Amino acid sequence: MLLVLLVMALAALAALATGGRLGRLADNTLTGLHWLAAAAIGQLLGALFGGTAYPVGLIGSAVCIAVFLRENLRRPGVGLLALGFFSNAAVVALNGAMPVSAAALARAGLPTGVVTDQRHELVTATTTWPWLGDVVPVALPGLGQAVSPGDVLIAAGAGLLLYVGMGGSGRVPTSDAPTWDELSEPEAAPNHPSE
Repeated sequence: MLLVLLVMALAALAALATGGRLGRLADNTLTGLHWLAAAAIGQLLGALFGGTAYPVGLIGSAVCIAVFLRENLRRPGVGLLALGFFSNAAVVALNGAMPVSAAALARAGLPTGVVTDQRHELVTATTTWPWLGDVVPVALPGLGQAVSPGDVLIAAGAGLLLYVGMGGSGRVPTSDAPTWDELSEPEAAPNHPSE
C-alpha cells in the first residue's frame, strides 16, 4: 500500500509539472465505484476475522474488482491494475496467505519476524508460485518493505491512471517560443500616417 501511495504522489507531482491539474480528475470519472467499495469491505472483513475469511474475502474482493476493471478497461493504467490485482489474488488463493520472501525482507532492512499476521507467511519449499509473493524489496529508510510483483503493477497502473486523469502531457510546459521563420523576418517599420 505504501508503494502505491508513493507512486501516486509522484504521478500527481509529474502531472502538475507537465501541465496537469487536480480539477481535471472530476472530468474523468470512473464507472462502477461501488464495486471498489465492495472490494474494500470484503478485504477489510477478511483481514479482521482472519483464518479462512481472509482468502474468501480476497476472492470476493477480486470478483468485485474484476467487474470494476471490466467497466473501465479502456482507461490508461487499468490493464496494469487488473493484472496486479489478479496476480495477488491468485497467489493468496493458492497458498491461503501472501508468501513473503525472507531474502526480500533482509534486502529491505527488515527482520523476518515482521511476518506475524495471518495474511502473510514466509516462503517455504511447499509455497505455490512463490515468485508472485512479496519478493521485491523496497528499501526506504524507516519504511522498508517487501512487495509483490502484483503490487508493483498496481502501483504503476494507479500512477498512470492518475497522471492521465490529471491531464499530464508528458512534456514540461514552456512559453510559446517563436518559430525560426518569425525570428528571421525583419520587423516591419511602424506605419505612420503622413501629417
